[in-house]
Amino acid sequence: MRSNESALHDHRTQSRAKRGLTVLAIAFVVALVLASVATPVAAHAYLSETDPENGEQLESAPDDITLTFSGDGVQNADISIVGPDGEDVSGDAEIDPDDTQLVDVPFETEDDAEGMYTVEWEVLADDGHTTSGTFFFSVGDEPLDRDSVLETYEDEDEVDESVPPLESAARGLLLVSLVGLVGAPVTAAMAVYPVADRAGVSKRAVDDRLTTLLAVLAAGVLTAVALLGYVQATSIGSPSLETFGEFLGMPLGQAWLVQAVLALGLAVVLGSAVAGKVPRSVWLGGTFVGAIGVGGALSWTSHSATAIDRLQGTAVDFAHIAGAGLWLGGLVVLALVVPAMLRDAPPADRSALAAGTIRRYSLLALAGVTLAGATGLALAAWHVPDLEAIGATFYGTVLTAKTLLVIVALGLGGLTRFVFLRRLESDGGRSRFGFLDRFGGGDAGGTDAEVREDGGRSSNSTGAISAFTRTVRLEVGVIVLVLLLTGLLTSVPTAAVVGDDDGPETATIEREGDVDLELTAIPAATDTGGDDRIHVQQDDPVVFEVTFLDDGGEPVESDQTVRLTADGEDTFDVDLEQNDDGTYSTVQPFPSDGDWELRITGEPDGAFVSEWVDVYVSPGDDADGEHDDEGHDHGDHDHGDEADYSAFATLLQFGAVAIGVVGSVAVTMEALRFRGRSE
Repeated sequence: MRSNESALHDHRTQSRAKRGLTVLAIAFVVALVLASVATPVAAHAYLSETDPENGEQLESAPDDITLTFSGDGVQNADISIVGPDGEDVSGDAEIDPDDTQLVDVPFETEDDAEGMYTVEWEVLADDGHTTSGTFFFSVGDEPLDRDSVLETYEDEDEVDESVPPLESAARGLLLVSLVGLVGAPVTAAMAVYPVADRAGVSKRAVDDRLTTLLAVLAAGVLTAVALLGYVQATSIGSPSLETFGEFLGMPLGQAWLVQAVLALGLAVVLGSAVAGKVPRSVWLGGTFVGAIGVGGALSWTSHSATAIDRLQGTAVDFAHIAGAGLWLGGLVVLALVVPAMLRDAPPADRSALAAGTIRRYSLLALAGVTLAGATGLALAAWHVPDLEAIGATFYGTVLTAKTLLVIVALGLGGLTRFVFLRRLESDGGRSRFGFLDRFGGGDAGGTDAEVREDGGRSSNSTGAISAFTRTVRLEVGVIVLVLLLTGLLTSVPTAAVVGDDDGPETATIEREGDVDLELTAIPAATDTGGDDRIHVQQDDPVVFEVTFLDDGGEPVESDQTVRLTADGEDTFDVDLEQNDDGTYSTVQPFPSDGDWELRITGEPDGAFVSEWVDVYVSPGDDADGEHDDEGHDHGDHDHGDEADYSAFATLLQFGAVAIGVVGSVAVTMEALRFRGRSE
């Protein structure tokens, strides 16, 4: 009778494992397909278009200005328009409810004061991060100030790579706690309890240890969610009930509220479980469902979900979390819960119990590593545009460190699976691994060698079990570091956002003579073919600086007015203003595209200088359409959040597919091996 019951129990256990693996396989395929069809993205909200355009010169002041963002949508916008007299002439910013990447700001001024207007903006993006920058335009024919224009060019769409310590710590704590809550119940249900049932071991110690562990993790989730809510709410204003109410009225705040309610529910359920007031099936299932809910809400506002299609980004990001959960959550159970079960088991059965648990967990871990690895490479392909970005950005550097730690953790996992498991399954079980025994020196529960009733000695498995426990705990520590780095990655701009933005490009032309001449243009580029030709953009205000230099390289003052004459489809002739540093400058746009000739004249040290420089003007952004000063039709605007795959991104995508295929084969083989042993 007992044999029949055991066979029935094994059959049910195998059925549950098979259903679980089927669900994991479906989730993996869906996540990989969604990751494969998405293109590289730039998370956060970054300014891609303005109306008026940056540097545009208008005849009269506009009724309003429009900012178009790419990447994420905008949750909150703080935008000011500072006029020539330093007064703020902007109304309240309005986010388009139909397209949150569009923000309109009314222009509120009674007189059309001529001069330069600077727009300073800061927005809270869908992913909870803020970005800021400036741009400018001018009204009338007033000459633009060189220093103001250069300062605006330097600050334009500036990306802040600084690390927010509180947000990074909160996100790291949330990820560590969350993946534990996702994976621990699954491992307990599919690896620990079935082994304990089959061996007839009491599950009380497992229940006590597991509920305590899950309660601690739930407290971590609740604390982290509260901290994130504070950080995100205070990003739109000073801490107050009014600010918090405004935050809850945003989609970002509503997603946070879902996380907070679920986190509180987890804490209540697991607190009741610790007190012994709810059955195992309730707190085990409730923990898993609650963790899935928190993870889904977190992924809903992730870099990937907010920068591309919500479904694709959320699915891939959550699959990454779930894969890490199966890996780390199971390891935490092996490190902290399984030893309690082994201590309550007869010494002669401990080796078999440990081996059975590891064997079952290995199947889950392999599926988790496959899912996390494949989706991780897919996410990297989205957020790291090229190989250069890995070393050139903070995001890329942290991602590299994370990858190296993952490799270390995989090595430790292989040690557990291919060394300790085989040793525990061996018949002799004697201590043949001296180094491993010394490494794991300790007691997993029991004496070193129990004496049998017939006077012989049982298998000495204590060394292997102890070494296995120590190795697993070390692996847990490494993966916790990985998750903390992941929290850091989700708190800073991605490499796709930062890119290689080193400020405006500068072109310099040097001419030698009795007095040398140096011409600098910003923003501009020199001809890659080696010719002394400057490339600029139509209608962009270009800062021209002319310097006369003596033989020692020191600036020389001109005895007559320094002039800049331009001849192309149109012409202009301007006097350059002398600066304190000995240079002569002007700010001048080119009204039409095509080839131009510049002539610089002056009289340094009584010697007349006249030099010609070729300029090519590229068509401006509005070359294919008329600019409308009265209305702003952005119905067909291009958000610009997609880019062609680089060779590096394509390689990462192939890597994701390769990991998926190889991992799926490995999971299938492991499942067949497990089934064969069970039969």
